[in-house]
Amino acid sequence: MAFEFNRSACIYGRTDKSVALGMLALACAVLAVAGWLKPAAIGYGTHMQLGLPPCNFLRLTHLPCPTCGMTTCFAWAIRLQFRKAFFANPFGIVAFFGTVSLIPAAMVMLWHRISFRWITNHAWFNKAIYASTVLLFLSWIFKLAEFQFAGF
Repeated sequence: MAFEFNRSACIYGRTDKSVALGMLALACAVLAVAGWLKPAAIGYGTHMQLGLPPCNFLRLTHLPCPTCGMTTCFAWAIRLQFRKAFFANPFGIVAFFGTVSLIPAAMVMLWHRISFRWITNHAWFNKAIYASTVLLFLSWIFKLAEFQFAGF
């Protein structure tokens, strides 16, 4: 199935330019911070280097939250240590490559004046959101099993 770009369907405007610039800036900032952080050896807790508190979900339930280890995953992935990144948070690998792909995507959106509404209105965008949600849930199951196996 080929995607056809119909420029008349979504008029490009200042909001579209702002969204693309915001995507570009946010992706670059996230990757820069990931490179600056030192990954936590235990696989989670790297976010505390940013002055954030420990995870309340983990503290209260003694179980990892769905995003437990996400910051650590990014910190390992930016160093190309994908095995360590995967064990920190499997979904984090998907999120990392999604973040990396936002940089060229935002540049293409700016260069070709593509409206973000054109992207979000396609059925494949919703399918990608649903697939990401399922992958996050499966990743959480993996993390729960890992925590039980490790005896946390």
